[in-house]
Parts: sequence; C-alpha cells; structure tokens
Amino acid sequence: MTLGQRHAIGIVVRVVGLALLAGILLALEWAWRSHAWNDLKAVDGRCVLVGARVDDGRIRTVGCRQNGARYVKDVVRPSSQCPQGLTRVSVRHELSHDTGYVGALCVRNP
Repeated sequence: MTLGQRHAIGIVVRVVGLALLAGILLALEWAWRSHAWNDLKAVDGRCVLVGARVDDGRIRTVGCRQNGARYVKDVVRPSSQCPQGLTRVSVRHELSHDTGYVGALCVRNP
C-alpha cells in the first residue's frame, strides 16, 4: 500500500467518523424534542398554572377551581397560532441549544 493510498483511506475514515457523530447528535436532538413534545401534550385538557410564557419547561397541573388556573384547550407547535378566543402561552425548555420553544399552550379560563 502506497503512502497516497494510506492518506486517502485516512481521509475516508475521518469523514465516515464525522458523519456517524453528526447522525448520533441528530438522533439525540430528535429524541429530546420528542420527549419535550410528549410532556407538553400530557397537559392537554387539564388545568395549569402558567404565566405569559413558560421558560423552564415545567408546567404545574392544578385543579380547575384553584385561583389562577387556566384550562389547556389545545397544544400547538411553536410556529402555529391558537384558535380564536384562546390565549397562546409559549413553552420553552431550558436545555435547548436553539430558541428552545417546543410548543405553545392554547389556554382559557376554566
């Protein structure tokens, strides 16, 4: 095997290694977003205590008779709007490397 062939094989091995690493990182990102979205969907149809937005991803569910409770009528993606008459509460997760907004709650008073 010549020196040129070894050099070419080394380059190919590095490129394949970087591609595998990128694939693993993308899979982890997808898994995190799926987990965060499922957590968000879990409060659909329940009453929650939230402000104008949620920055840490933690949404406290409460009884609908509690003072300040709001009913989650729908959960939408970050780029979507809520139906007429519902208030949009953006939900951000603190561990995200980008904007972190995983979705939004469409809420109303119970």
